[in-house]
Amino acid sequence: MSKITLHGFNNLTKSLSFSLYKLHYLDGNKTHSSYSSYINEHFCADRLNTILVNICHTIGGNILNIAMQDYQPQGASVTLMISEEAQPSSCTEILVAHLDKSHICIHTYPEEAPQDGVAIFRADIELSTCGVISPLKVLSYVIEEFNADVIDIDYRVRGMTRDKQGKKLFIDDKVDNISDHLSAKLLNNFTVENHNLTSKNLFHTKLCKSKITLNNYLLEDNQVNLTTVQHNEIKTQIERELLQLFTSSA
Repeated sequence: MSKITLHGFNNLTKSLSFSLYKLHYLDGNKTHSSYSSYINEHFCADRLNTILVNICHTIGGNILNIAMQDYQPQGASVTLMISEEAQPSSCTEILVAHLDKSHICIHTYPEEAPQDGVAIFRADIELSTCGVISPLKVLSYVIEEFNADVIDIDYRVRGMTRDKQGKKLFIDDKVDNISDHLSAKLLNNFTVENHNLTSKNLFHTKLCKSKITLNNYLLEDNQVNLTTVQHNEIKTQIERELLQLFTSSA
């Protein structure tokens, strides 16, 4: 895709946000305990920090500051302040200015009281960049890293820049659908809906797993000793939960 030649500083702010849902089926107190351990291990602040650092490097940003926190009994938050420029070594004023430009943050919301054996884990990620950095590069990486089942994605562009002739531009890259930036593998495994307000540079995409493999929703403690009837009942329950999350209706 040909790039627009810009004049001067590109002060467009591009904001990409995810709500990622991951489901598990729990059976009894033992699996509840295993689930809590699983969440604390796989979605602790240290691991989330690694994911956000990879996102930053993928879009070509530089890390200025990191803040992260684990919560009890489970859950975590991580925030990275980033810039397009190399990190300054001594000029505090430049550093502070960069902190206002770009950031990545993530918060997790593990369900504390699963209903009917289904535990819903949600992670929210917000990536806001200013300048030529495009956050759309990380779409597939984020979804695959969380092995998400249902995903809400919003992308919006604010601010303005100019082309070489001085004409105002309110978006610097052609965007039709967020899903156009997803890998072929994800598009094959998900049902995708796009809802856009292109005249306002607002884009929304929702995805839902289209192929259900039950073992992906069971912890090791309850992957055995299921009868065929139980297997089918649990699969139907998971499919119903995914549909409700995808359509936002009970």
